[in-house]
Amino acid sequence: MDVAERENKNSEELQLSESPQGHINSSEEYNEESKEKAKEPCESIHYGEDAFHDVMPLCEVACIITTPTGKLLKCRTKYIGLHSNNVLLLEMPAISPKEKSQFMHRGYTIKACVISSKGEGARVYFKTNIEYVLSGGGDDLLLVTLPKATQVVVGLRESVRLEIGLDGILAPSKQNFPCQIRDISQHGCLIVIERGNSNYQVGSLVELKIIADDQEKDAIDETLQAVVKNVSKTSCYLKYGVKFEETSLDYVSTLIENLNFCSIQQKFTL
Repeated sequence: MDVAERENKNSEELQLSESPQGHINSSEEYNEESKEKAKEPCESIHYGEDAFHDVMPLCEVACIITTPTGKLLKCRTKYIGLHSNNVLLLEMPAISPKEKSQFMHRGYTIKACVISSKGEGARVYFKTNIEYVLSGGGDDLLLVTLPKATQVVVGLRESVRLEIGLDGILAPSKQNFPCQIRDISQHGCLIVIERGNSNYQVGSLVELKIIADDQEKDAIDETLQAVVKNVSKTSCYLKYGVKFEETSLDYVSTLIENLNFCSIQQKFTL
């Protein structure tokens, strides 16, 4: 290929790369990349107790406990809260007596991850050490050092959860179970109901009616449909995390638009 042909080819390539279509494609690719990046969770470093500000009691904690000889124990437990003496309180994991005697000793290292259920959701990763093991009857507590720094990954959910306290009726066309909606987002909510009133499992389709604060009318006219995604229990309540069906999303959006933040109650109300 002679010099003239090479210059011709380079000129054609230059014109192609500078064509409007080329700009459109690159712009579209940039927008797509920006959208993908926006969807990705965001990581940051938090220090001390600030990392646990939005972690609610009884959130699940995944742990890896390491002995000085390098033996590992993977287990799960529940987060209780903070002690004023720079200590985190955890429930004792459900492990065997042999594992307890082998791994639950002061100074042993724990790598852990706890999920915050507030807002857009976050995972808090940290490394700590066992301080004390408190035994009292059948309920033991595990006290670990408050980490100086943690890695917090936020943005786990598609949309932010808003804290509310609205009354509702579960299965309004059949059993009429009274319940309460503790938080809500564009895609799902948390339903709290007294134990013994229902027995839904993960995957069950439920119907929900939300009642306005004045109790005189429904918050929205339609009955919402949702699928149970997780179930948790306390001594008094069953808690259902549900995801709304596509047919209910427009009605949920209308409900959320009508919410107002109450500075006294520190939550959203209708």
